[in-house]
Amino acid sequence: MNDRTDSAGIVDGRMTVAGGTFVQNPTKVLAFTAEGLVPVAGYDWRDGALHDAGRIEARARPDGARLARIDQPGPAQELALTIRSFAGESAPLLRLSLPAGAQGDLDDRLAAELFLPQPLFAGLRQDLTDGRAGSLSFAATTNLWLRDGAGDDEPPVFHLAPEIDGRKAQAHGRVQSISWRAGPSDTAGGPAFLAGQPDQAPEAEPSEDPVAEQLRRINWSLKQVLIVLAFLMLIIALK
Repeated sequence: MNDRTDSAGIVDGRMTVAGGTFVQNPTKVLAFTAEGLVPVAGYDWRDGALHDAGRIEARARPDGARLARIDQPGPAQELALTIRSFAGESAPLLRLSLPAGAQGDLDDRLAAELFLPQPLFAGLRQDLTDGRAGSLSFAATTNLWLRDGAGDDEPPVFHLAPEIDGRKAQAHGRVQSISWRAGPSDTAGGPAFLAGQPDQAPEAEPSEDPVAEQLRRINWSLKQVLIVLAFLMLIIALK
């Protein structure tokens, strides 16, 4: 099946295609969850210099929403996610893309890239290495398209624009929030958590308080005296 559509037109912020009319809503938030995070080390040689190309790869899926392509009936359930870093401390960015001329299921072709400022990326990578980042959640506002008149349909369906003039279909967004947590096996008490803990030496017996030791000895002596007196009283009673 060829997804290419050259009949789309945009007038006054509305995209009209054979399948209907679509609008953008910059306040509508699209959330994702990602699992299976894997750090990937690497370098690029650009402009005569070596650049760090380290990244994190994962599988992501829309959370409480669906992703689709205009003029394609089947929505995407899962997509490849690549997390990269950039210099600076501005807000994280999101990019969704489809290769030009792509055909087949949307799940096999749609890719997401999450760009994090270097300090945030370094923190995520360190937590991932330490077993404290088993899953990731983030939400972004995007320039994806919503069907005009859909209103508050649940779950909302966000659409990528159709391919026009052979150009790769892309959408962009600004990340509003991001968080991560340890996976089930990485929490306290789980195998991964315990494997990362240093071996603990057996607890040493607490040293006994000298005063308590003296009181214990006195108490023991008094008990012995009472026992002797009890025996003496018993002997007297028998006489």
